[in-house]
Amino acid sequence: LLAKDRVPTEPQRRQAYQFLAKESERLQRLVEGLLDFGRMEAGAQTYRFEPLDIAELVRDVSAEFQEKVEAQRYRIEVSLEPACPAVRGDREALGRAVWNLLDNAVKYSRESRTVWIELARDGERAAVRVRDCGLGIPLEEQKQIFRKFVRGSNAKNGAVQGTGIGLAMVHHIVRAHGGEIRLESEPGRGSTFTLLLPTADLAPSR
Repeated sequence: LLAKDRVPTEPQRRQAYQFLAKESERLQRLVEGLLDFGRMEAGAQTYRFEPLDIAELVRDVSAEFQEKVEAQRYRIEVSLEPACPAVRGDREALGRAVWNLLDNAVKYSRESRTVWIELARDGERAAVRVRDCGLGIPLEEQKQIFRKFVRGSNAKNGAVQGTGIGLAMVHHIVRAHGGEIRLESEPGRGSTFTLLLPTADLAPSR
């Protein structure tokens, strides 16, 4: 419509350009995500392991994500346990994992506009928990949800956009860091995803 000069007014044209910019960014993230996951599966993804202040990472990613969803009136509530130990990992990769969990939580929380992220110590590991009050995942689907291109029935029935690689990517990243991911969920009552990461002195050296 823009190319054919069929948008009649300047305000409508600005709105159309904003829509194009937003969808172009979404497409770019989709393509980059697919390429990154392809490199992970092929074993071509390299990680730069270094001591990380996990509290700072969670705070920074949450603040950046909050800016993204501000216009949709979502609120990200952050709770950080003081003096949580450092982890050894790739900042960009772990940041992507946390971002993907926040993005999932928002996508599946159409009624509730709050998502909670918490950092705490869990024994000898750091635990990053992302909780929502969204659609939830049936028990029989929970073991499959971390496989690539798998999407839950609630996502399909609710017409929620997605590719089915976000959680598979998170799972791959966490395993590469010697950690694990846990899921607690109940249909209609939301989900809690927990990343358990070894502290810096226990993490595998790469």
